[in-house]
Amino acid sequence: MSKDLELYKIFHTVAYYKNISHAAAALYISQPAVSKSIKKLEATLDIKLFSRSSKGVTLTTEGKLFYEYIEKALHLITEGENTLTELKSKKQGVITIGVSTTLCKHFLLPHLKPFMNQYPEIKIKIINKTTFDTLQHIDQGMIDFGIVSRPFNLDSYTFIKLATIQDIFVAEKEYLKTIQVVAPNDIFTKAIFMLLESDNITRQYIDQFFIENNIFIKPEIEINTMDFLIEFAKIGLGVTVVIKNFIEQDLANGNLVEIPVSPPIPSRTIGIIFNKKKDLSIATQTFLSYLQTLI
Repeated sequence: MSKDLELYKIFHTVAYYKNISHAAAALYISQPAVSKSIKKLEATLDIKLFSRSSKGVTLTTEGKLFYEYIEKALHLITEGENTLTELKSKKQGVITIGVSTTLCKHFLLPHLKPFMNQYPEIKIKIINKTTFDTLQHIDQGMIDFGIVSRPFNLDSYTFIKLATIQDIFVAEKEYLKTIQVVAPNDIFTKAIFMLLESDNITRQYIDQFFIENNIFIKPEIEINTMDFLIEFAKIGLGVTVVIKNFIEQDLANGNLVEIPVSPPIPSRTIGIIFNKKKDLSIATQTFLSYLQTLI
């Protein structure tokens, strides 16, 4: 096919110039080489493509039909080459990212605009699902990578750490007064608890902390979004567990109060995750490199 492609290019050039010597000059090859290539192509296809005369060459009826297809094909090849050039120069590309609601709002979104300003031609698609859904989408090849929090089994994935996060217990100040919290761990026997739903990876991490420290909690409210837990805590509905990094302003202005417990919840990490066996596109590699500069 590669040899045929060269013959097609010669055929296209001869048809365009309607003159073998002019075509030879344009192709930077000899006139006999052009004539030989045309004869070879006609022999291969077993059909006459040109009519020769002292004035030059003209396409036969069959040659005209063939020329239309060759012109379209060569145009598509040129478009393909131009697209690859744009991809290499980061002027084109699509990135599909899987991320949970909390990490999308508090971690990904603040970093998206600077990247999009730097690479406006790269399109970004966001699949907003739970971490477990994100992992499934990675396995199915539906997304390029995910932004997730650990822990989970990483055997089939590459995980690149981006940030450390800290889960803490919080409540509204007046609520804590009503339940008379004195010692650090009083909340576990006195407070109403509000937690994420049990199929959430953060909830499973907190449940593991409870198990390891012999703490028995039955939440009164379970919901699938951390932002709602934050808002519920701010109006005094109970105690919840949230990521400290994402509520620093609420802690600073007194909307929420951090409740120290012993031992504290161990910190964990946020990172990029993708399939070890998948080749990442240039656009995806560019975005990953950008995120890694944030470390």
